[in-house]
Amino acid sequence: MTVSIRQLHPHFFGEVSGVDLSKPLTPQEAADIESGMDKYAVLLFHDQDITDDQQLAFARNFGERENARGGTVTKKEDYRLTSGLNDVSNLGKDGKPLPRDHRTHLFNLGNCLWHSDSSFRPIPAKFSLLSARVVNPKGGNTEFADMRAAYDALDDETKAEIVDMICEHSLMYSRGSLG
Repeated sequence: MTVSIRQLHPHFFGEVSGVDLSKPLTPQEAADIESGMDKYAVLLFHDQDITDDQQLAFARNFGERENARGGTVTKKEDYRLTSGLNDVSNLGKDGKPLPRDHRTHLFNLGNCLWHSDSSFRPIPAKFSLLSARVVNPKGGNTEFADMRAAYDALDDETKAEIVDMICEHSLMYSRGSLG
């Protein structure tokens, strides 16, 4: 099959078809997807029922995985996943919802706020790959913003004002905002 990407938003966001993520990608498919990421910033792959291992294999088409050390408060013995993927679930190792006062639940509340994955790291991740395995039928929406499109929409005066500025991002700031 041939990878096809249809733009879904005037400034970013594409819907991918013509690829099965449960199978290894050809070099051309990987190149087409990476080109789509460069163009659209966010890509949606519908109806991809993949395992953790298949998601990792897909991710490896685009470079080495980020060392996620320091990006969680979950103790190793409490990890639900053994694949090395980050788990942003509200479930514990037993498959039941975490108590409201559980440290992992409290930490993950920060994911409900607007945030940028890994931008607090000296070398941020190239892409974030999200895969919802169980989706709540109501609510739980994930929204995206493309800072490239936001910058492009700025007037020239604002661009000149911010050209030499440096943005600092702290992982703990959003978590601290939640108490």
